[in-house]
Amino acid sequence: MRRLLLLVVVPGLAIALGACERPFVDVARPDARVVAPDLSEVQTEDTIVLEVEASSFRTIDRVEVNGTPMAFAGTENRWMAEVALLRGLNRLVLTTHDTGGTVAMDTTWAVYLPFRFAPTGPSLPEPRGGHTLTFLPDGTLLAAGGAPDVRAEARRDAFILPPGGRAFSMIPAPMLAARTGHTATPLPDGRVLFVGGSSTEDLAAVRDLVETVEVFDPATQRFEVLPVVGQPIRRAYHTALLRTAGDALLLDLFGGRGDIRYEPTPRLGTRDDLRTFQVFPDSLVALNSLRSAPFLPAALWGHTLSSLAFFGPDLQGQYLVEGTFFDAGVVDSVGYVVDYSRPPELFFRGAPALPSPRIRHAAVPVADLLGFFGGYQGTPTSALARTEFYSPVARRFFRLPQPERSIKRFGHAATNLSAQRILLVGGFAPDGTAFTAAELFETGTMN
Repeated sequence: MRRLLLLVVVPGLAIALGACERPFVDVARPDARVVAPDLSEVQTEDTIVLEVEASSFRTIDRVEVNGTPMAFAGTENRWMAEVALLRGLNRLVLTTHDTGGTVAMDTTWAVYLPFRFAPTGPSLPEPRGGHTLTFLPDGTLLAAGGAPDVRAEARRDAFILPPGGRAFSMIPAPMLAARTGHTATPLPDGRVLFVGGSSTEDLAAVRDLVETVEVFDPATQRFEVLPVVGQPIRRAYHTALLRTAGDALLLDLFGGRGDIRYEPTPRLGTRDDLRTFQVFPDSLVALNSLRSAPFLPAALWGHTLSSLAFFGPDLQGQYLVEGTFFDAGVVDSVGYVVDYSRPPELFFRGAPALPSPRIRHAAVPVADLLGFFGGYQGTPTSALARTEFYSPVARRFFRLPQPERSIKRFGHAATNLSAQRILLVGGFAPDGTAFTAAELFETGTMN
């Protein structure tokens, strides 16, 4: 057997050695890279002067961008062209030809998004952070819960903003439980489901977690208890997802700060589980427990979960999770996609993490991008005014140039008022006090 093996291997080796005696020809492809402008940053003008550096072991003959020839800049293999951009994501294909006839194509991306932050959004009657913001069926906005300071107890107050309104007003009947860091989920029947949260912004023990589940009924303008069957819900600063499976209406809860042990000795920690509940008109029934719930790719709290269905039919049933784990000097930014598109299986796949590590930020669709606003890095004093955009098509982030008027905030709520207007409401300042003021992030034609 060994002799047969040698007969097979040795002739092959002879051929390989013989091939090495032939003249070596470098078939390396030409290379092109963008020198200017910095395309990792959002462009605010609809025309850019694109400068490319092209190289090859042969002389570069010409370079094209999206099929249009670029002009040779006269030095250092630089090529330049004016490129018109459309609002949102732009695909730029660079084609490089060398004198030997070798052609290489490279794809890069640019985002054009004129913008401004306007401090003219509808304000809250009282300062709040850690609250939720939810659209009711008639277009009314409901803001609920939260706290006036990071050192304060949560509040039961709820506020509404009618369509076209200029300021929120308080609802006479408050929430049944004071809570902050909870989730608010619109139900198909028009009600809003409130789950989890903490009775204080300074969450320090399992006893601070709010187990009461309640719904807001727009018809009566009142909050009502929704009983839970199974292990109680003990988590805050989590995310929630409503979905259907056949005829069943399901609620998935992701991560958060919560009870990671349950009885007999509850323990507060960062959860890495996904609990599922079936939603009935008069109850919430747990379909799994802490022990049987599937694990998530990472333990996160203060993260965001965003539907990608808005960005194309091939992304239906997929959700992007973005957050950061801060602990004792450890900073671990995490991005992944939850894929429900092939039931009954649930898939997780990796995604780029936020370039600026942060928690308690807000995520809202903007054009064909997903915008990430505010948050903080490790401690509230490191609150950010920084905004970054993610493209599900390009699978990369783009940072917004830092505006002069943007406000450092975290624990705020955000939503789309239109395709070109994002409302950022409340939140906490770096000193821990909450805002009443709201901002409008506007994009489109800037006057």
